[in-house]
Amino acid sequence: MLPGLGDLPAKLEKIQKRAATETVTVETGAGMVRIEATISMRVRRVTLSSELQKMNDPEMTEDLLAAAFNLLVERCREASAKIAAEELGPMASFLQNMPLPMF
Repeated sequence: MLPGLGDLPAKLEKIQKRAATETVTVETGAGMVRIEATISMRVRRVTLSSELQKMNDPEMTEDLLAAAFNLLVERCREASAKIAAEELGPMASFLQNMPLPMF
């Protein structure tokens, strides 16, 4: 057995707990759209600025929302990889491409 493998289930559980509680916040349109979500990609809040709402421009709103959600996915993946590296050390790169519930 590889060293540290016995601790793997506990470490994966810790990663999942951190991902469920730690948050990522992104903004697009100079803050007109703001999205906050957990690292496990559960959206907690979507905020549209009053300025954007007053513009009454659905197409711009849709574009800013799409950009914000795409950025959110990217930042969540980066944060997830960082947590995995912190918790698993060198084993994180080995497990990165495996079908695990967190990665």
